[in-house]
Amino acid sequence: MRSVLRPLVLMLLAGALAVPLVAAEPAGPTADEVKALREKFQTEREQAVKAKFPVDTLAKADDLVKRSEEAAKGDNFKAALRHLRDARWQLPYLPPGLPQHVTRVLGESRMRHADRVNALAYSPDGRFVASASRDFIVKVWDLGNGREVATYRGHVDQPDDPTRASTNVLGATDVVFHPKENVIVSSSGNQVHTWEPTTGKPIKTLVNLGKTDKPIKALAFSPDGKQLAIGSEDGVLRVIEFGTAKAVYTSPSRNVRIERVAFSPNGKLVAIGDSNSQIGVYVPGGKGNQLAMGVQGVDTGGVLGVAFSSDGASVFSCGHDGKVRLTAGPGPDGESVGNTATKLREFVGHSGTVTGLAVTTDGKFLVTSGDDKTVRVWDVTAGKQLRSFQGHMTKATAVAVRGDGKQVASGSEDGAVRVWDLNAVDDHRAMKESAESLWAVAIAPNGKRVAAAGADKKIRVYDPETGKLEVALDAGAAMTALAFLPDSNLLAAAGGEKVIKVWDVSAKKVAKELPGHNLAVLAVAASEDGNLIVSGSADATVRGFDPAGKEVWKWASRKAACAVSIRKGGKHAAVGIADGGLAVIDISGGTPKELSAQSAHIAGTTCVCYSPDGSRLASVGGDGALRIWSVGDNGSLAQLVKFEGQVVPNSATGFSPLSTVCFSPDGRFVAAAGADGVVRVWDVQTKTEVRGLRGHTDWVTSVAFSPDGRFLASGASEKDNTLRVFELPPLDSASAAGGHMLAVNAVAVSPNGKFAATAGTDQTIKVWDIATGKEVATLVGNADTPFALAFLGNDGVVMGGRVPTGTVGRLHFWGTTPPRAGEAVPTGEVYTVVATPDGSKVGAWASRQSVGDKKNNAYEVYDAKGKLLTSVPDRGRDVRSATFTPDLAWVVAGDDAGAVRIFDMATKERIKGDWALFQQSFADLGVTPDKKYLVGADAEGSVKVGDIEKRETIADGKAHKTGVRALIVSPTGKTFATISNDREIKVWSLTEFKDKQITELRSWTVPVAINGATYTPDGKSVVTANADGTAYVLELP
Repeated sequence: MRSVLRPLVLMLLAGALAVPLVAAEPAGPTADEVKALREKFQTEREQAVKAKFPVDTLAKADDLVKRSEEAAKGDNFKAALRHLRDARWQLPYLPPGLPQHVTRVLGESRMRHADRVNALAYSPDGRFVASASRDFIVKVWDLGNGREVATYRGHVDQPDDPTRASTNVLGATDVVFHPKENVIVSSSGNQVHTWEPTTGKPIKTLVNLGKTDKPIKALAFSPDGKQLAIGSEDGVLRVIEFGTAKAVYTSPSRNVRIERVAFSPNGKLVAIGDSNSQIGVYVPGGKGNQLAMGVQGVDTGGVLGVAFSSDGASVFSCGHDGKVRLTAGPGPDGESVGNTATKLREFVGHSGTVTGLAVTTDGKFLVTSGDDKTVRVWDVTAGKQLRSFQGHMTKATAVAVRGDGKQVASGSEDGAVRVWDLNAVDDHRAMKESAESLWAVAIAPNGKRVAAAGADKKIRVYDPETGKLEVALDAGAAMTALAFLPDSNLLAAAGGEKVIKVWDVSAKKVAKELPGHNLAVLAVAASEDGNLIVSGSADATVRGFDPAGKEVWKWASRKAACAVSIRKGGKHAAVGIADGGLAVIDISGGTPKELSAQSAHIAGTTCVCYSPDGSRLASVGGDGALRIWSVGDNGSLAQLVKFEGQVVPNSATGFSPLSTVCFSPDGRFVAAAGADGVVRVWDVQTKTEVRGLRGHTDWVTSVAFSPDGRFLASGASEKDNTLRVFELPPLDSASAAGGHMLAVNAVAVSPNGKFAATAGTDQTIKVWDIATGKEVATLVGNADTPFALAFLGNDGVVMGGRVPTGTVGRLHFWGTTPPRAGEAVPTGEVYTVVATPDGSKVGAWASRQSVGDKKNNAYEVYDAKGKLLTSVPDRGRDVRSATFTPDLAWVVAGDDAGAVRIFDMATKERIKGDWALFQQSFADLGVTPDKKYLVGADAEGSVKVGDIEKRETIADGKAHKTGVRALIVSPTGKTFATISNDREIKVWSLTEFKDKQITELRSWTVPVAINGATYTPDGKSVVTANADGTAYVLELP
């Protein structure tokens, strides 16, 4: 029967099932464990209340606690603990090290650095993970709640380090926990430091290599913690006694960089990987030639990861050739054995450099990270890839495995740290009444029913929260498609009978029949108002039926219509076609009209789904690709992003086929599943995987979100035959506070002072309620690197930046309430935008490519819709900073020679001549609203306040030792603020000078680098744009 109903699916059915990664779970948790975790949550919640976080930011956490309590009442302590763990991650918190007079933090920096993650290490008990970053900082994270426990800054300005100013390009290069003692060891430059993991308090400098410009790159403890191996760029392997730092072994230089080091499980051998493709195995305690083995570890480039197998008999290596190699090593004491230095196996799957690797303690699984943004899990014995996690927005740079082998941590180029569970099965509710394959799943609009149907000719309706079977309907034929109507009682079902039947679920009978198809019906969808049912069939037609069951139109497809979805508004429908095609048809009239047609998938388009607002369309196919399309008002499609699931080597497409897809209720996430049995949830906004739900043992044929996003239901075929309902934590962020995934480059405050907008390098703009810290809107549709941001009145923003792949830029316009995209106006690279308070006009400094090293600058004024009103050229200067007066009457620009030039935007003429304010390059400048004073900062950190009319300096001073990164002037004209290159911000008076020196009013040293800042309209606060994706609201005196 299935060959008649679902020929496309059967064509795709092939491949291995999901492979369990860990052993069976031990005895379940107890009530006491739940109670203890609940007490931890309560303490953390009280801290959030004390920190004055608004009650609504605690709502998600509180809801999860309620779920926990319900589970505990039913003695489901496993689920109770899971909900409490999720709740702790949802609680907002203030980052450690926050100074006084920070009134609000917008967003959170949970599990995130401001720069590349170089290395990761789990604590011996698995409760914490440490991360070393290119920002010279090492952090310790609590894996129970994702919070920063300690920050070690001892490498930031470490003394006696010749590498600091030149060769140390990676900052803090490595970090390891002592396996026995409560100590962390980290490296940077020419030094190795020890410090306390709970406080970040330094203990001592364990190693100082002295006057060398070759940084230390790698660390590894012996299993007993008595020895520490150190690899550095001078090519020397050093092994020391940890307690005394006494040398145990110092190798001759390899004359190339040592990139990674690893001890063998018995502690007698040390493996190294170098920058010349070689791995070496040393015997630090041996005699004679202590290099036991030297062999090529990668085909080309450097070896970036090494690890021994669990039995110590072989060595894993990875690097620039994109593969992992397993090489037979020497014997346990370093002696040569029969196959020493023989290549045993290669692990192939990454599409670029493999940046790191780790092996589970039992030796069964290998985990790797790569430039292709993925973290992959491999079966060591078979050499087969088991999983691929795609949760990073940039290159995955580091990986570590927890001691029990049940969790993996990974770091990335953008500073993010992610954790991934390796459990074979995720918690869920299983409904096993069907004895044969399930082909369709649907959740009612009210969320109180979930229906499943398939090959056994039954339609079963359950309560998704309890799993209780409400009714089993005798369908009379195998079912391939289900769709609830808006009343949540009528259910459209179709399959091999060629007829769509609309069931009255409560009455347990057919309310109407919709005949018309000549072959099996493969897909059915209902409009949001219930006035239209659309079906697709193996007879290569798509048909529309009215509420009375009358066929009102028919559209002919090229091949079998495998999937249908109706767009919000009911005027368009998308059709997935068996030949891989994707069509959009206009169904608003009597005769359907094709609006768009394209080849979307190689091996058939198996499912399509519009987002709830109709702005996007998702499609999946037999090629294993999930494509997200932007949908125009006229139905046109433009691909936004392509996701790919499980890799299947030597298959036709390289990926496991997908058969089902569904958007979350808010349209931000999309779930897709297919042959590998894993339901993956993707974040469309960040283009990353956020969940991989495991439990099915065969092909997943259908998925559906509940309307509140709490549940995700899925059905599977053949050996599984089960409806599974996964209860999800909030997907929108790792925390209640939400925020950016990457650094914030620019910030703006609305004219009414109520809202702040932040522009992130994650290609989003977020709008925040300053009083509560709550994220109120996310604006998407921008692919540029942001440099400048301004509000257009209180209900719009404009962002300027640069196209990442070129030297041009754009101005992007959005409305904020509700979020809506406006024009994108091509310009040069945009470094400044200033809008009039009423939002009617915006000024922009755009820099365009020119001959030589100086760009052509233009100061331009646009209306609120992006129409150019005026442009003033300023060619041949290397302009370093430019700003407009609030009324856009003037533009003031400072250049690399320290000169100021002022233009009248109305006349396009200079106001007087150039003003030589500095003897060296400008860093930044600002102008008071009354146009009386100019405040400028040079590259060395000196600040001058100048009288514009008189062209003379009235006050000056040194603002920061490390130079000025940015300068802003208050809208009141009473103060100005400077931002340093080392996390310091200062506010200065513009009304009081002592002996012609600028007067400091308040300063802050914050935990993270600041990329920019702006004043609130009343001049009483400054809002910062931070490199960790957050923003701080600073209170002025």
